[in-house]
Amino acid sequence: MRFQITMNMPSKNGSPVHQIIGESNVNSLAEFIDLMDKSLFVVVREIYRDQETGDYYPVGDVAINPSVIGKIKVFN
Repeated sequence: MRFQITMNMPSKNGSPVHQIIGESNVNSLAEFIDLMDKSLFVVVREIYRDQETGDYYPVGDVAINPSVIGKIKVFN
């Protein structure tokens, strides 16, 4: 399942928050929250969007510390 994750930390372009699209092997938002509640870090497959075509593609795994996450929503 794909999620848009907003983190309370600066992005590389200087924005005060950082957003990523991440994919996890869970079936719901509730399952993802439960996974985060039990972990110091959560591994998701990071997804980028091609600016020319609008297509999405995976760029690899990233570990996220749940303590810096401010908002999560299902990404359709």
